[in-house]
Amino acid sequence: MESLRGRLLVASPGLADPNFHQTVVLIAAHGETGALGLILNRELELDLADGWERISRQPCLRDQKLRDGGPVQGALMVLHDDRSMAEVVVLDDVYLSTDFKAVTSLIGTVEGRAEFYATHSGWGSGQLEAELAEGTWLVLPATADHVFGDLDAFDLWKSARTDFGRREIQDLVSPRLLPDDPRTN
Repeated sequence: MESLRGRLLVASPGLADPNFHQTVVLIAAHGETGALGLILNRELELDLADGWERISRQPCLRDQKLRDGGPVQGALMVLHDDRSMAEVVVLDDVYLSTDFKAVTSLIGTVEGRAEFYATHSGWGSGQLEAELAEGTWLVLPATADHVFGDLDAFDLWKSARTDFGRREIQDLVSPRLLPDDPRTN
């Protein structure tokens, strides 16, 4: 299967797993050994500064919540727009870092866009492909606006589902054949 890095997994409306119900997941890495993703539309109640002071004495200059990237515990991860700090290029203008030095630098400035994740999502070899075959996820190209935009949790999920539906319709029917107002069809 082709890598899904830089794609969104949009939970299908019937996905009942509470870990992923109504989520939008950005796939940061995907290959033969599995996949790693971060839920874009879930944040924790914990302020980033409060979480940061538990692991570092360096100042946190960002006033935002720590994010819940999924059910897997691990290193603090950051999606950001600073290419010089990139460990993984997820898509144009969105990079992933877990290196403590990079995280410290990103947390110690208000410059640029960054989202900090306490947890992440993971799939073993073939697991994500099986879920896709079952129809658990809708797949959509990601943009920096999906990652850093201002939509609340439900609106991001709803918007991504709508974008997916539009793409499906365009694949079936040429856009030039669609009426300006479908109600007049």
